[in-house]
Amino acid sequence: MPNNKRVFWAVQGVVIGEVGETSVNTTWPYSNKTKLNPVHGLQTVGITTTFNLEQVFEMGQLSLYENLEEVPDIEVTLEKVIDGYPLLYHLATSNPSVSAGTDSLVGRSTERCDLRMGVYSDTSTKAGSVAPQSEVYCSGMYVSSIGYTIPVDGNATESCTLVGNHKKWYAGASAVLGSPSVDLGFGSESPPSGVTRRQHLNLTASKLPTDIPGIGSDGQMDSGDGDIQNAPDAHIQTVSVSADLGREAISELGHKDPFHRFVSWPVEVTCEIEVVTGSGDFVNAQPHATNLADQTIRINLSGVASAGGGAGLVLDLGSKNKLTSVSYSGADTGGGNATTSFSYSTFNDLTIFQVRNPTN
Repeated sequence: MPNNKRVFWAVQGVVIGEVGETSVNTTWPYSNKTKLNPVHGLQTVGITTTFNLEQVFEMGQLSLYENLEEVPDIEVTLEKVIDGYPLLYHLATSNPSVSAGTDSLVGRSTERCDLRMGVYSDTSTKAGSVAPQSEVYCSGMYVSSIGYTIPVDGNATESCTLVGNHKKWYAGASAVLGSPSVDLGFGSESPPSGVTRRQHLNLTASKLPTDIPGIGSDGQMDSGDGDIQNAPDAHIQTVSVSADLGREAISELGHKDPFHRFVSWPVEVTCEIEVVTGSGDFVNAQPHATNLADQTIRINLSGVASAGGGAGLVLDLGSKNKLTSVSYSGADTGGGNATTSFSYSTFNDLTIFQVRNPTN
């Protein structure tokens, strides 16, 4: 049995790949998209197991007649920095439908994956190279939600939630990552593009909503007239994009486990953009008028040469985004600045492209 006194970040390693795959890509760039691929840049991982019980009672007695066990639900939540390595979303949907568009939500909607996490000795300096103390195996997992955040302070991150019904723990000797011991590439790798920060948002290649003061009719930044030469009027603080696929299970007679988890179309895709405001939100709301217009949103993290490049990530939300709310706040007596948050919504349109997508 495992004899660790504790588990900390350096001794956990996660790999994701196609269902049933037991071979691991050990070197970068990954040579085979269907193999289990190490997740680099991972910041957090959590696994929740829920046992669903259904109570049966009978007339004639108050006590429980039977407490039936239904199919368990497994949820894995992961978050990584955007660093040029493959995205969690792409690793979990590595064999998408070409006809539907390999980078679209619908093109990847039926894909499943396997996830394995090795827990190594608490005296190790990295995960891999030796047999793990233990390994958890989650099979047949579907992407349930995805999210991307680009903050003004800190690193750009991707979050991904996987759902399924199968989880099994192994002792190190019987683990896929331990027979033979697999070098996962941790300890010697560096981010291919560097960790993405605020300067890697390519304002020239992005398209932003014209509702935001300082954004011109072409979706580009207007040149500012402030103290800093060529400074934009729209001082963006945070951009976040998210989609919840709302998986629903389909069961059948003769089997206990569901045979598919389908996406609950339509899927709402949301985008929130927060800016430091110098005068107000300038969004009018009149009951007798048409207040809103469709907006194009495309977030490009390809970076610019002067900022050291970027991860080559593009989030394209299409041209039918509409403002759902605007919130003006701040500038209080505590010394904070006034900010405005613009929230947008569209449905089904989210194309996620990255240069180092393992399916490319």
